[in-house]
Amino acid sequence: MKTLLKKLLVPPHLEYLALDKDFLIQETSLKVQRFGDCPEEVAAGNDVRIPFPELVGTEEILIDIFEGRLPNFELKSMTRVLENGSRLYFDMYIVEFSNDDNYHRLIVFFEDVTDRMGLEQTLVQATNEMNILLSTLAATNNYVEKIITSMAEVLLVTTSSGKIKKVNQAAQDLFGYSESELVSQQIDTLAAVGESLQAVSQQPPQLSQTNTEVICTAKTGEKLTVSFSCTAIPSDMKNISESLAALQDFVYIGRDVTDKQRARKRKIAQYVTTRILSASETIKKALAAILPVICDSLGWDTAELWMPESGEKLLSGSKRITAISDPNLLRCVASWTKRSVSIPKFAEFAEQMTCAMGEGLPGLVWASGSPQWIADVTESDSFMRREIAAAEGLHGAFGFPILGDHEEENSQRSVLGVMIFFSREVQYFDEELLQTMATIGSQIGQFIKRKQAEIALRESEEQLRDLFENATDLIQSIGEDGHFLYVNRAWQETLGYSEAEIAQMTVFDIIHPNSSQESLDILYQAITKKIVNENTFYPDSIQVIFITKHHEQILLEGSISCKFAEGSLVAIRAILRDITARQMAEDALAKSVSLLQATFDSTADGILAIDRNGKIVTFNREFVEMWDIPNEVMALRDDATTIAFVQNQLKDPQAFQERIESLYEQPEAESYDLLEFQDGRFFERYSEPQRLGDKIIGRVWSYHDITERKQAEDALREEQEKSEKLLLNILPKAIAERLKQNETTIAEYFPEVTVLFADIVGFTALSSTMNPIDLVELLNKIFSGFDLLCEKHGLEKIKTIGDAYMAVGGLPYPRIDHAEAIAQMALDMQTEIARFNAQNKKYFSIRVGIHSGPVVAGVIGIKKFIYDLWGDTVNIASRMESHGLSWRIQVSETTYKLLEHKYLFKERGIIDVKGRGRMRTYLLVGKK
Repeated sequence: MKTLLKKLLVPPHLEYLALDKDFLIQETSLKVQRFGDCPEEVAAGNDVRIPFPELVGTEEILIDIFEGRLPNFELKSMTRVLENGSRLYFDMYIVEFSNDDNYHRLIVFFEDVTDRMGLEQTLVQATNEMNILLSTLAATNNYVEKIITSMAEVLLVTTSSGKIKKVNQAAQDLFGYSESELVSQQIDTLAAVGESLQAVSQQPPQLSQTNTEVICTAKTGEKLTVSFSCTAIPSDMKNISESLAALQDFVYIGRDVTDKQRARKRKIAQYVTTRILSASETIKKALAAILPVICDSLGWDTAELWMPESGEKLLSGSKRITAISDPNLLRCVASWTKRSVSIPKFAEFAEQMTCAMGEGLPGLVWASGSPQWIADVTESDSFMRREIAAAEGLHGAFGFPILGDHEEENSQRSVLGVMIFFSREVQYFDEELLQTMATIGSQIGQFIKRKQAEIALRESEEQLRDLFENATDLIQSIGEDGHFLYVNRAWQETLGYSEAEIAQMTVFDIIHPNSSQESLDILYQAITKKIVNENTFYPDSIQVIFITKHHEQILLEGSISCKFAEGSLVAIRAILRDITARQMAEDALAKSVSLLQATFDSTADGILAIDRNGKIVTFNREFVEMWDIPNEVMALRDDATTIAFVQNQLKDPQAFQERIESLYEQPEAESYDLLEFQDGRFFERYSEPQRLGDKIIGRVWSYHDITERKQAEDALREEQEKSEKLLLNILPKAIAERLKQNETTIAEYFPEVTVLFADIVGFTALSSTMNPIDLVELLNKIFSGFDLLCEKHGLEKIKTIGDAYMAVGGLPYPRIDHAEAIAQMALDMQTEIARFNAQNKKYFSIRVGIHSGPVVAGVIGIKKFIYDLWGDTVNIASRMESHGLSWRIQVSETTYKLLEHKYLFKERGIIDVKGRGRMRTYLLVGKK
């Protein structure tokens, strides 16, 4: 150590260690052990990292310093806890040291910095405490500001002179001013006319801290009631001990009690209105008292009552000049104004004007049936007296309906009247006030309806007395002993007894023993046995027989009831009607109905009657039997059920149902149709509406079984069809129709026709060798084929003569192509004979002759009619066939000229024709 101290000038407050390159301690200063974590380990030869663990991990840094790559290294503010619990703070400085003697060491210096660290910590602690105080103060200020901002109450801070210094958000929200608009303004700026806020601060301390209500005005002009308390606070903390009067500010805390005050006024108005309604004897007195009470309670200036004509009748004393009797108009029937308010023109105009539904404020309330509010009538286009109101200083208005009972047609309550109130100030919308007024309107309406009911009851009692006396029914009241308490005029006039006689007799003196047993039992049990009570059952109707003064019997029908008082019978009341004449008429009617029912049931037709609702009114026995309907179905008396049952029997049930539905849609229509059953039956159905006067009350259906008639008609029709067919086989249809019209002689001239004759060659010779029946059958087959060809070409077959066949074209209906049709048939006849020969292995040939010209056609005679032709044309056609060739069709020159442009011919030349001489003829070969 001493060697190193000689070489190093170490300051006396430093201690040191000398280390070799392996970090082993080589030398130590005298007091360096006190800095070690383990002082005993601070000795030469020990690893320095044992007593100074702070150097663990710094080996590379130490090597860099030892080898000269780093100049030095230091560790600051190391701490050791001494045995006495105190702390030792020190710094370490590490440098490299070497000399010419190859002395190479790391030097670690230790400096005790305990005192310096104590001063620094004290300074830091003081700084931190100051920061904490400042932060707390800022937080407190922020907290207080938030409290002021979030206060629901109004906060105003003013100077002693009343100038506003600060306002919170609640004050801005309530009065509608921004903070900049209020600051530096006098606090009385917020007070309404005639009110003072600054006066609150000038009250004695014990009073200024209590709540004082002040009327204030918001920026919008709305009047607000605010309850204020005021507290004086010093304005400068440094001068808190100085005169407080000169340096104090005032803090105003206010709470908006506008709603509370309004609620109190509403309750007062409703309470006083209820008291007036309960104490008033008439509607007029009640309404006259309510108008000023509501104005005074709520602070409004004038009021009007508007009513239609029906409501106006409840009041009197109107000063109206114009007489109006329109029930759809409202009139001002009453009004009230404060003495301090002068509105003469406004009131005068109200007395003379009327309002239709939806017109003006009264009409709007009337139409809507609900309260309405106008903040300022001078700004409302719908207010009819706007100019007058502006001139006389009226602004706010509201109205509410006086509601009556519900009206069935619109499910709304009727409006009996409308009350309108006005104020000289602009009044902002108050929904709760309108709700209260709506309630008051309902109370007034109920009061009016109750008073109307009382009036109606008095009138009803008077009318009832008049009704009893003037009634045609017999009305009587009998006491518990059977004596008469009351009878009306009709009773006396019908029975003929005087009042003196009635007073002396009982009901048993005039009731006949043949009266209904029910009526006798009631009187006997009530008067004699006295066993009836309030639960006793009475029949809906009774019949009694009274004996008149002149010993006549009168049949009466009516109702009876008993009146009890405290459980005891006091009267037996009856309303009776003389039905003697009606009974006689009913007996006669019953006989007529019995006869009608017997006739109804004995008719052969089934009859069903239904009403407009589809219910069966009546039916007869035949109807049930015709349709085989079970009794349980008919017992339902339902048309739809009956229809559903019978539909299953019909061939076309859908058409049956559709026809019924169409008649339901056309109740005035009459109907006939034919019903066909699945079992082959046929019914005729008739239907027509049932009328009672001009009114249709139902429908009657009549069913008639025509099955046998239908079968006979069908058989007759079938025979007629057979006869018709047979006639058409003999005669042309047109000729047959004329014969059916009883024409005796039919003959017509046809200028242009073509006649065909055909003959089967060799058939005459064959007839001598064949059985006649077989021969006829053979000929029938050939001619049936020719008949089909006639139908095919629209030609008329005239007749067959033996094995000859005659046909004509162009009659009975003329046609232009008559020659062409005959020509085509002739060719087809050749084909038909060839087909017949092939099928029947025969060798017949045919010879055909054709000629065109005029003929006379007709029917002559009265038996075995035949349609025939006459004329030269027929003869020539016959000669063309008889002078013709087998398998050839010979035509006259006349026919040739009609056909040469469409058919092929071969000229035969001139031949001798019997009865005609020489004629040129042609043979038809085929079609071009």
